[in-house]
Amino acid sequence: MGSLLSLTPVPLDVDGKPPTHRRIRKRSRVLATLFTCLLFIVALFTTVLIIGAIFYKGSYVFVTPEGVLFGREVTTMPGVIPISSVGIRYRIGGAFAIFTQMTPAILVLANLRGLFRLYTKGTVFAHENAQRIKRIGIWLIVYAVAPFISVMLLTLADSAIDRRWFHLDEVQALLIGIILFVISQVMEVGREIEQERDEFI
Repeated sequence: MGSLLSLTPVPLDVDGKPPTHRRIRKRSRVLATLFTCLLFIVALFTTVLIIGAIFYKGSYVFVTPEGVLFGREVTTMPGVIPISSVGIRYRIGGAFAIFTQMTPAILVLANLRGLFRLYTKGTVFAHENAQRIKRIGIWLIVYAVAPFISVMLLTLADSAIDRRWFHLDEVQALLIGIILFVISQVMEVGREIEQERDEFI
């Protein structure tokens, strides 16, 4: 009977935690570094685009009814206008569109970095994790609807250059955002149940 009830102990590291915790923390450290780099790159790229939309006067950026194009060879295409010849009102409108459409993406990356930094510290199923996941979901939803809102606002102000707002990646972002938002709520409920059980015991 005693042999039937014997359990094999879980191996522990020197810090008293299972090896899987160490692997999770190690991999999360790599992902946190990756998202930090992506956050910096995307934020820098967005800043350059906003400044360029307002102040660029060269001959390599052009505006078309389909959007913005780069390179000298596009000058042969119909409806192509150098951005340097576009009025300042439209250039400010373009900068506004870039800001409203890229800011949610930057905040998604910032919260992904924050989430994996929590994992790096060994915080896995805490309130902070659920909050980070919820924010990622919210900003993905905002990312999905931002093009529509910015195009509508710029159209009302007669400052829109590119009037396209529907893209497949925004549908994907909307679905993933909703899923993550629901997952974060499930995590919160599970955490509350666990706390109530601990208090009862």
